[in-house]
This record gives sequence, structure tokens and C-alpha cells, in this order.
Amino acid sequence: MKKITRFLLLSTILFSCSKKVKYINKEVNINVVPLPKNLNLIDSSKHILLSKKIKVFANFNEFKNLYDLISNDFKKLSYSNSFELVTNKNMSNIYLEIDKELNDEEYEISIRNKIIIKGGSLSAIKMARSTLLQLSVNEKGRMTFPILTIKDNPDAIYRGLLVDLARKWHSAETIYKLIDLASFYKVNYLQFHLTDDQLFTFPSENFPKLQTKDNHYTKKELSSFVDYAYQRGVIIIPEIDVPGHSMQFVKKYPEIFSTTSLEKRPEDLFGGKLEFANVLNIGKEDVYNSLEKLFVEVMDTFHTSPYFHLGADEANLKVIADDPYVQDFMKKNKLGNDIHELYRYFIVRMNDFFKSKGKQMFVWEGFSRNGKIEIPKDITVFEFESLYNLPNHLVEDGYKLVNTSWMPLYVVRSGNPDPNILPLKWGPEKIYDWNMWKWENWWHKSFAYKNPIQLDRNENVIGAQMCSWEQTDESEIPSIRKRLPFFIERIWNFDKKVEFDILFKKVNKTDNVLSRIIKDDRQDSLLVGFNITNDGKGNPIREVID
Repeated sequence: MKKITRFLLLSTILFSCSKKVKYINKEVNINVVPLPKNLNLIDSSKHILLSKKIKVFANFNEFKNLYDLISNDFKKLSYSNSFELVTNKNMSNIYLEIDKELNDEEYEISIRNKIIIKGGSLSAIKMARSTLLQLSVNEKGRMTFPILTIKDNPDAIYRGLLVDLARKWHSAETIYKLIDLASFYKVNYLQFHLTDDQLFTFPSENFPKLQTKDNHYTKKELSSFVDYAYQRGVIIIPEIDVPGHSMQFVKKYPEIFSTTSLEKRPEDLFGGKLEFANVLNIGKEDVYNSLEKLFVEVMDTFHTSPYFHLGADEANLKVIADDPYVQDFMKKNKLGNDIHELYRYFIVRMNDFFKSKGKQMFVWEGFSRNGKIEIPKDITVFEFESLYNLPNHLVEDGYKLVNTSWMPLYVVRSGNPDPNILPLKWGPEKIYDWNMWKWENWWHKSFAYKNPIQLDRNENVIGAQMCSWEQTDESEIPSIRKRLPFFIERIWNFDKKVEFDILFKKVNKTDNVLSRIIKDDRQDSLLVGFNITNDGKGNPIREVID
């Protein structure tokens, strides 16, 4: 009786039959985003209280990095528990197992007298780790978890986030936070927009003048980002945007990349005489040879990625149409007189190159449906504008698509100095109302303007990507952190959907955990975007975009 009385006075902890496992009476609130497919709460009033020294066992190789990651993550959450690797699973508190009976991205979590995590692959185990972080509850510095089982897997195989490093340079600190954010919400691909007219952030050894002074990364830094992301289940996909958006190429190496008339007069590009001269001269063999050398460097640095994003959008081909190199090249390759056939030739040739290196090529929507040169079906198209080629046509023609619908998946900080033009950022509720087969656009030239393009479910749409454009280093994390989870929820669970207010409360809870992991609690206002329209009489009107 004395033992029981002292026990009740000192603690609310209850002991299991084994006398080794401790539980604590605590109301259970499950806040996991994206929502697990199957969750069975075994006890709604108790948590398991892990011992001060947590013993971890795993049945697979390459575990040390994951063990270090798990222990470091929980330290960031201010737990006083320490971790120890053990070789006997019966002695463990946390047991990690790769189970080949599960699909590659499928995982199971069982929390009873210990925590057992099973995944179909190492990537699945890494996703389960994110769920475990969100499930954990701090009890006076000790780690507790609700007693439950979870079986989960994503519906979309491609879950992406793009960050624009070529218009607004980002610090390494911010990039590490972005990787943590992506991993926390089970984003599996992070696209780096490395080059554009403004900046060239990749440090090429073959073309050293390309890198922008003070606004580029070293290869050591990029390799660190790649490894840091891979450890957390995220693959970084490099994008070198060509043949358009290529002012840095033309400016730094006009003798290779520019038109004949500007090889020796690059000042014409930047003195205002040629407004859109940001297109590579793809009628030169030297351009193809130079790009291949550069791309090999990029692929070697981003070695974990099976993909390479070529960009290939918004190329003003009129700039190069009259160039003698172009005319001779088109004649030699029997391309006719349509400059767009050269553009299609460029895409096909680049695709052949990447395939020879064991990579799959991605492009933005840019090539039209009609053309003599057939664009290969093994290219994946990131459909964003619904202008050059429509999603329904691409699907009908057999292409794989990633939905990057401008509205509501673009998070844009407007570079326009006009104070009446605010950023194009749609709120979480608008994002949550979207689905993976829906394209919308606020721009009147798009075919998805006013009337969204809604497709039936089709396996050729393999996923979606939120795209953060033109964000400053300071605004990046605040702008994305409350939008990304609502986007991910829609592509993780096609059918399962709770009320927005319920999910918003869960996101607020998980966001508190994220703040401690990335040591950053800055928030965006979550205001929606604005568009400047015309009243028909030449007068601008500021219109709220819901």
C-alpha cells in the first residue's frame, strides 16, 4: 500500500505487465499531416513514456545516417532522452525494419510496448520518421507517443516543391530549412531552379564566367545540400533553364551562345537594342557540345537525382530565326523553314543525351501539339500555363504530366515595383480546394482562365509540384510553411478529405513542431493574391484572387 501511495503521489505513470514499459495518463490528440490512410487508436487516454535512454535496432544496412538523423531530430524538439544503437531487437524501444511485403512508399507504425516501424524501402522508413516526429509529445522533457497503429502510403508518386534560386539568391541556412520542411511533409522531390536571366548559381569548372559573383554556390555546398536532402528522403532535381531564360549564357560567353550579329557586340543585348535576346543560338554545334559538358558537371553534383529538368519554356525564337548559323543548321538537318522545328529538334537531341547518361528529362510546358518532329513520350511535362499545350491534349497524346497549375500552386513574390501589385499567393483554403487533375490560371491568355481545365483521373498525371518563384531569402520559409501541407494533403490522399477547419488546426499543431526543428517560427500573413485588371476604359482595377 505504501508503494502504491508513493507511486500515485510522485507520478501519473502506470506500469505494464512487463514492469519495463511505462505509460502516462494523457489525453490523446493526433496531429499528423498528411493524414494517414489508416490509423487505429488503441487507447485514447494514455501515452507510452519512453525511457531516458532509447535503444534503437534496425534490420537493414545504411542505417547509421538514419539513426543519427532520428536522434538529432528529437534533440531539436528539446527531449532529454538519449539514444543508443543495439544489436538485439528484443532490447530495443524503437525497431526499424524494411519489409519487402510492403510497397516502396508504404510504411507501418505500431506503438504499444515499443515502437515498431516497417517500410517497403528506406525512403518509406524516412517518411515514417516524419510521422513519428509529429506524433511525439513532450512530457517534462521525456518523449511520449499515443498508443496506436498506422498504415500509410501516398497516392501520388511525384510530390514536388520548386525553389527559385536564380532570381533571388538564398542562403545555405534557408536551403537546409527548406529541405527539412519538405521532408517533414513528405515531399520527395525538391527542384532547384539554378539559372535564369538574373543569376547563374551553379559553379561550372568548364565555364567559370557563368557563375554570378557573390550569388552562386560552391560544389561543396551543393553536394552538402544533396546529401542532407537524401538522408531525409528528398531528391534534389537540378534545373538549368535553356534555351530561353538564358541571358547569363549569352552575356558571359557570347562567342559560344549568342547569335552571329552579337558575338562581338554583347552591349547590344544590354543597351536596350534587343529586348528579348535571352535565347541560346541552338543552330550552333558548339552550343550543344558546351551544354553537354556543363550538364555532365551538374549531373555529377546532383548524383542522387534520376532526373534533369531542362526548362525549355518561354523561348523567344524570333531572336535567332534570321541567324546564318540557324539557317544553315536547319537546312543541313532538313528542318524546313519553321523555327519551331529547330526548337523541337533541340528538345529531342537533349533528351537523347540525357538518356545516354541514364537520366530522364523533364521540361516545362513549351512545345506545341503540332509539329513535324515528334517529341518523345518518355519526356515528362510540367504543365503550368495551359497556353502552349493543354493538359488534356498531352494526356491524350501519351505524355506523363506533373501538375504545376499556376493557380493555386504558384507562390510568387511580385518583382513589380508598383505598390498596387501584390504577390500572387493563394491561401490554404484555395489550395485545399484544388485537385491533381485541375488546372487554373488568372491570366486572360490562358485556356484555363475563368474556366478551369478539369480532367478525369488519369495515371499519366503522376503528381504535382508547388512552385515558389521570386521569393527573397527572408520570405521563403514564411510563405511556404502553411501552404505546402495543404497542397501535399491533396496529392497524398485523393479521396480522403476532412473539413478544412479540422485540417487547419492540425497544420497549426504540426507547424509548431516544425518551428522547433528548423529553429524558425516566422509566419506569412496567408493573404491571397491580387491581380490588376482593366475596366474596359483603360483604368486599372485591383481584383482579389480567391
